[in-house]
Amino acid sequence: MKFATASPLLCLLFTLWMTACQTPDIQPAPEYSDDLVVEGKRLIAQAPRQDKNLWRLRVGLIALKQNQPTEARALFDAAMPAAGQILQTDASTRMAQSLFSPENVKGFHGEPYERAMGWFYRGLIYWMDGEPTNARACFRTAQLMDALAEKQQYRADWVILDYLDGFISAKLDKDGSAALQRAREHAGDTDLPDYNPAANTLVVLQTGFGPVKKSGGDVGEALVYDAGHSDVAQIRITAAGQTVTTPVFDNLTLQASTRGSRAMDLILARKANVKKVGDTIGDIGTVPGVVLVDYEETRDAGLALLGVGLVGKFIGNSVEPRADTRTWNNLPQHLSFAALQLSAGEHPVTVDFLDTTGAALPDRKKSVLLTVQAGRDTVVLVADR
Repeated sequence: MKFATASPLLCLLFTLWMTACQTPDIQPAPEYSDDLVVEGKRLIAQAPRQDKNLWRLRVGLIALKQNQPTEARALFDAAMPAAGQILQTDASTRMAQSLFSPENVKGFHGEPYERAMGWFYRGLIYWMDGEPTNARACFRTAQLMDALAEKQQYRADWVILDYLDGFISAKLDKDGSAALQRAREHAGDTDLPDYNPAANTLVVLQTGFGPVKKSGGDVGEALVYDAGHSDVAQIRITAAGQTVTTPVFDNLTLQASTRGSRAMDLILARKANVKKVGDTIGDIGTVPGVVLVDYEETRDAGLALLGVGLVGKFIGNSVEPRADTRTWNNLPQHLSFAALQLSAGEHPVTVDFLDTTGAALPDRKKSVLLTVQAGRDTVVLVADR
């Protein structure tokens, strides 16, 4: 009997001893690459379905800044459907419109300024690939993303998009004067140079950190922006004995914050009202209901009041009015552009970013080696960050 009683304990001890003697199953640490595009693709693969486009845009811009246009092209193509399709309602959008789902369950296509930047970068890639007509079409599509701003003066008011539209037209022996005029109107006091159709080296510039979305309002239903930042006022490009100094053109914080109200804002406001009413009913009903339940003569009324309060609390806690604050967070604050006419061959190019006093910011200086080919444009994107 003693052996029979002890045998389960012996079996347990034997099992633990055998387990301790086994070689532990050690999982190797994942291998990481120094290539930000490779690591970015890993993040895309791991991201939830509704966030994949956001990561494609982020990584596509990294690829473009690292002079990997083929990688960038594939990523932007995957992230950006045709312009008309962006506005179509799908299942995730309908879910975001429901009371009990936050806005960020829908697939990411961004706010108008983000969509405009996607088409802008896609146009640059076409231009890099020797397809200026397609590039111009992308710049025009990008401008359309901003065409429905609430106030007239902010509609389709990107300087660089109209400027490059007209520039390509001039290079294609078309009339780009109307686009240039629009660009100058948008630029205000900023001087824009006349087009030089013979220019074959095109330097697109970006500076600073762009705006970041955050939630505002009583219960997070409003979409507001933390302003971006850049301390660059001018950029100086030097190559083959030529020096061109260009101002900054477009301010992305301004573009983001002058859009006006969104269609989704009305839905979020309705959700916020439902949530606030539910919370109020819950607060009014729950505490008095608990008190009244303690007394037999008021117990029925207390239970009824408590039930109403709990329902209100449930509704208030279940409604999701939060605005979508997912942000394409590696966009710049400012855009600019310069054109040079260089002979075929290799040319070292120096880019100095200048502050408001005209002094160069030493930590931002960039050096680029360009190969200019006869008969086609050389296009490069240079960022100060």
